[in-house]
Amino acid sequence: MKKIAILLLSMICFEGVRAQETSFTLEQCYQLAVKSHPLSAQNSLLEKSSQIQQRILDENNLPTLNLNGQATYQSAVTELPIKIPGVSSPNIPKDQYKVTLDASQVIYGGGTTMNQKLLEENNLAISKQNTESDLYRIKERINQIYFNILLSNSTLDILRNNREDLESRLLKIESGVKNGIILPVNLSVLKSEIIKIEQKRIETQAQKSSLMATLGVLINQEIPATATFTEPAIVYESGPYTNLRPEYKLFDLQTKKVDAMKSLTGTKRNPRLFAFGNLGYGRPGLNMFKEDADLFYIVGAKMTWNFWNWHQTSQEIEILDLNKQIIENQKKSFDLNTRASIQQFVSDISKTTQLLASDDELIALRKEISANAASQLENGVITATEYLNEYNAEIQARMTRSLHEIQLLQAKAGYQSATGNL
Repeated sequence: MKKIAILLLSMICFEGVRAQETSFTLEQCYQLAVKSHPLSAQNSLLEKSSQIQQRILDENNLPTLNLNGQATYQSAVTELPIKIPGVSSPNIPKDQYKVTLDASQVIYGGGTTMNQKLLEENNLAISKQNTESDLYRIKERINQIYFNILLSNSTLDILRNNREDLESRLLKIESGVKNGIILPVNLSVLKSEIIKIEQKRIETQAQKSSLMATLGVLINQEIPATATFTEPAIVYESGPYTNLRPEYKLFDLQTKKVDAMKSLTGTKRNPRLFAFGNLGYGRPGLNMFKEDADLFYIVGAKMTWNFWNWHQTSQEIEILDLNKQIIENQKKSFDLNTRASIQQFVSDISKTTQLLASDDELIALRKEISANAASQLENGVITATEYLNEYNAEIQARMTRSLHEIQLLQAKAGYQSATGNL
C-alpha cells in the first residue's frame, strides 16, 4: 500500500512538473494552427477533384456510343407514281420500327479539350492559393493573440512586484505608526492601493486566460494555466521590397486563368472533324422497298465549322481582355496598400526603438525619485498619497517600457507579415 501511495505521488509530481514545463513559441503556434485547421486538408481534396475533372475531359477523346430505339405509325408511305403491268409494286408498311447503335469519334476537336484541361489546371492553382491566403490570415491572427499574451504576462509581473514592494513598505509604515512618526491614515492609503493592484491583476489575468483559451482553439490544443510563452527573436532587415504575400501571387494566377479562357474561347472558330457509324435493325431497313425487317449499317465522316458567328467570339475575347486589365488594377491597388502598411511598420519600428532608448533613463530617474519619497514617507515628512504619486509614476514608466518592448516585436512581426515572410 505504501509503494502504491509513493507511485501515485510520483505520478502527480511528474504531471505537475510537465505542466509547469509546457512552453510555446510563436513559430510553434503557427505550425500547430496550420496543421490543425480544417483548411489544411483542402489542397488534397482540391487535387482529387481536379484529377477527376481531368479524367472527364480526357474522355472527350474517346468514342461515344448511343443505343436508340424508335417505333412509328405514319398515315402514308412512298408509292410508285405509275403502275407497270405484270409487276407488283412493293407494299411499304405504315408501322415502322428500328433499333440503332450509334458511334461517334472525334478526329480533330479544334483544341477544345486541351485548353479545357489547361483551364482546369489554372482553377486548381487558384483554389490552392486561396487556401494559402486563408491560412496566412490565421497566422496573422495568431500574432495578435500571442503578443497580447506576452503583454499580459509582462503586466502581471509588474503588478506582482508592485504588490510585494507595497506590502514590504506597509510593514515599515506600521512600525512608524506604532512609534508615532507616521499618521495611521497612511496605512489605509497603502492598503487601498494594494487592493487596486489586486483588482488590476484579476482583470489582467482574466484577459490573459481569455486569450489563451482563444489561442488553444486555434492550435487545437489545451493550454494549461502554467504555460509559458517565449518572446520571439524577430530579425528585422529593411532590404529591397518584394511582395511575397499569398494574395499577391493570386493576381498572377487569375491573369493566367484569363489567358487560358481566351485560348479556349478562340477554339470556337476552329473546324471539327468526326468519324461516325450506325448499326441498326428495323423495318424497313435502308432498302425501303423491302417489306421484311433487315440489318443495316452506315459509316462515314463529317466536319463542322462555325466560321461566322457575328463577332461573338471576338467580343468574348474583348471582355476577357478587359477582365485582365481589371485584375491588373486590383494587383496594383493591393501592392500600393501593402507598401503603405510596410512603411507604417518601418516608422513604428524606428519610433519604438527610439522610445526604448529613453525608457531606461526615465525608469532610473523615477526609481530614484520614488526611493527618496519612500524615505520621506518612513520619516513622516510626506503622506502616503504623495508617496504613491511618485511610486506610481515609476510603475507607469516600467509598464510603458514593457509596452514598448511588445510594440517593437509586434511592429517587426507586422513587417514580416506585410511582406509575406511569416
